Amino acid sequence: MISLEPNPTGDSATAQRLYHMIHEVYVYSDASDRQVLTTFDLSISQFRVLTSLKDDTAHRLTTLSELLLLSKSTITRVVDELEQRSWLRRVPDPDDRRAQRVGLTPEGTEQLTLVSDAHERYLEQRLELLRNNERQQLNNLLEKLSAGLRLTLEADGKNSASGTQPVP
Repeated sequence: MISLEPNPTGDSATAQRLYHMIHEVYVYSDASDRQVLTTFDLSISQFRVLTSLKDDTAHRLTTLSELLLLSKSTITRVVDELEQRSWLRRVPDPDDRRAQRVGLTPEGTEQLTLVSDAHERYLEQRLELLRNNERQQLNNLLEKLSAGLRLTLEADGKNSASGTQPVP
């Protein structure tokens, strides 16, 4: 179990360096993802939508928006583009006649497998410089950071919805 207990150090210089390093890794990772996805004529947003549907689960557009932290207009545009390629289909929502869900088509499933395999090979190449124990250590630290950030965002969202301000 990952401990999410705060450990304040008061070292803002270290916090700033970590933030900038995480951002730099994100920028390089994003650029690398774009390179591999471009060979399939896919955007990162399209790939994220496809991978979120890979488990044969059809989702509402609002659910995808919340899950991927993308605006509803972006999700609508991405779904429209993937539907034009016959990779996604809209289906009626069994729980709400007014709503629709989107899911992968057989062609979309096949294409996602090809893209995912290429992306996975690319990820392995990028992470070759880390030993197995370093990968595990990095994974553990990033899981902890991700969980803490998610909890903070959820708490901030609840506080702003209730009119209270988050505690810094």
